[in-house]
Amino acid sequence: MRRLFALAGVVTMAALPVLATSPAVAQQAASCRVMHALNESEGPTSRISLLDLPESAEQPLPSIGYWVNALGYSAAQDLVYSVADGDKKGRFHDGGHVLTIDRTGKTADLGPVRKIGGKTGPWSVVTGATAGAIAGNLWYIRKEGNLYTVDINPASPNYLAVLKRTSLRPITLAIGVDDFDLDPADGLLYGVSTSFRAKGAVVTIDPATGITKTVPTLPQLPAGTAYGAFVLGPDGTIYTTANRIGNRSVLLRVGRDGSVSELASGPPLVSSDAAGCFSVPVPPSPSPTPTPTPTPTPTPTPEPPSETPEPPPPSTSEPAPPEPEPEPPAAPPPVERPPDVPPPVPTPEPPPPPAPPPPPPPPPVVKKPYVAPKTSMQAVKKDQRTQQKRRVAMTTLVLILGSAAAGHAIRRAR
Repeated sequence: MRRLFALAGVVTMAALPVLATSPAVAQQAASCRVMHALNESEGPTSRISLLDLPESAEQPLPSIGYWVNALGYSAAQDLVYSVADGDKKGRFHDGGHVLTIDRTGKTADLGPVRKIGGKTGPWSVVTGATAGAIAGNLWYIRKEGNLYTVDINPASPNYLAVLKRTSLRPITLAIGVDDFDLDPADGLLYGVSTSFRAKGAVVTIDPATGITKTVPTLPQLPAGTAYGAFVLGPDGTIYTTANRIGNRSVLLRVGRDGSVSELASGPPLVSSDAAGCFSVPVPPSPSPTPTPTPTPTPTPTPEPPSETPEPPPPSTSEPAPPEPEPEPPAAPPPVERPPDVPPPVPTPEPPPPPAPPPPPPPPPVVKKPYVAPKTSMQAVKKDQRTQQKRRVAMTTLVLILGSAAAGHAIRRAR
């Protein structure tokens, strides 16, 4: 094994004022072997290794050729489940795939997460997930403000299907948790939140309700970009990797008594994740050397008459061929380290010109109410004089006609 990080002793401790526990105290914690996934730059592959804690000794594994996150360890299957967003060819067209990894680095691409009934959608709902943990046959995956529960029982008809989606709340606290692990003692998920509200606080997430709370008995950890790797040791000790604090990544040990110690440091990371603890086989103890028993002196017997012993009959079976010497084990392939070059930024397409505004509506036609014309007093008086003249003329005509009729009657009477 080789060191994953530089030893903490060569780093200036003033950068982390909360660190107080010495490395000697850290060595008293129960041992834990985890699978560590690191990404030093944006690229298609992750660097995978087995990491022994608290010694921080690393055993590199062969390159897997996938970009992975949200790791969870199934003790029953002795497999690590992870979400792979792409491989060496680029991002998957249907979103994140389920990728299993064994202790030797052997992988199996199981395709995207399914829906109930075995159906797959056009896009995997766990694409871009950052946190993962396994309890029994349930795989808890956090993506943004949602906690997905995935069935990983190979004998189940819902294998690799999302059984439940739980909204995390408050989102301002849960959104900063980039990895977690489940404590079987209380059934809660533990992680470190770096959101503006938490600022490096250890938090718990209830997988049944999604409620997220800070742990007041544990100290505030140094502010970093993200705590991407988080595992719980057999005794409840927290091991977590800060992706970037200043210009380096830092591996910390947090005891349940509130003690914090820096175990190692390395180059800054874009992302990280971890899953464990693996069961480490105990080396067999050497068998005790048996005490030699003194051999009794035999009683001399008289020698028989010398006879020429007959030679044994010739053997008809051929001697067994010598066993071939075992071939030396092949050296593991080199671990890929993607170049520390940021990916090209695509040139954004210019937005289409805005549509011209619609013409304003014509002003409404206002109809003036009809007003009867007013008759002036002069016209009324004129009309009255006209009617008076007509009555006088009529009266005069009646008188004339009456006088004429009377004269005619007198003449006839004569």
